[in-house]
Amino acid sequence: MQTKPGQAETSYCIRNESRCETFLVRGLTYNVRRWGREGAEPLMLLHGTQDSSITFQFVVDRLSGEWDIFAPDWRGHGYSDWAVGGYWFHDFVADLDNLRDQLFQDHAIPLVGHSLGGNIAGVYAGLRPKHISHVVSLDGFGPLMNAVPAEAKTVLRMGLDGAKGARQHRTYTTVKDAAERLMQANPRLQWQHALFLAMRSTRLGDDAKYRWLFDPTHQKTIPTLRSLDEWHSIWSDIDAPVCWLASTDHRPNAPTNFPEVMEQRAAAMRVARRLALPDTGHNIHHDAPDAVAVAIEQFVC
Repeated sequence: MQTKPGQAETSYCIRNESRCETFLVRGLTYNVRRWGREGAEPLMLLHGTQDSSITFQFVVDRLSGEWDIFAPDWRGHGYSDWAVGGYWFHDFVADLDNLRDQLFQDHAIPLVGHSLGGNIAGVYAGLRPKHISHVVSLDGFGPLMNAVPAEAKTVLRMGLDGAKGARQHRTYTTVKDAAERLMQANPRLQWQHALFLAMRSTRLGDDAKYRWLFDPTHQKTIPTLRSLDEWHSIWSDIDAPVCWLASTDHRPNAPTNFPEVMEQRAAAMRVARRLALPDTGHNIHHDAPDAVAVAIEQFVC
């Protein structure tokens, strides 16, 4: 039975401790979290929006093989620098390209990405097909339905309007309060997991209040790709095998609610494997870390 707040104060017990390294990526200091043995088979994990690299701890702890795992905090997330100029989709893709070159040079690597990370992985694999050996997307299937303006004028106007106002984080009196917020967003999340994520994903401010690590203005990111035809054009150049792991309940207007759209996207990517994990929400790596770990290793190995 899931432990409720107040019943236990202990956080999740880590099986594999991570370490962090910093890299200069296109003028920003990037934090890269690493697990495993240096020199083992590489694996790169890409987190989603409003998240950070620590989100993969539960999956990493359930991998059975020996890996050298790299998980960057995206610009504006975790312990990486915030970007004063804003957050355009192509910047994330370019950051990945720069970081991949620094870490792996000409070695082709497997990419695992959740949500935004899965979308970045798919686009990057189409742009740099020789650099990627496998793509595993965790509930990331491209833009939400009707969420990306197809008109350049609208996209640019959104960018100008978004730059005029700074968003502020909601504050929390205790880490437990932040953990309870995570459980409100994902009722499937276990209390120990929520407390662990809240401890590793917040910072204490000068006002003695806790705030999330991500830059709240990142939500004004403007996508560079304006239509699904553009996404399809890039996906069609993917050479690596692609695995889609999907949740079984969906956000409003998510592509997974439209089977015909999913079929079109799968055909564009030449998806090799598709699997929906039962009783999972969008954060499937939190809800079913065992199943996600097994699926990754079965596909990549």
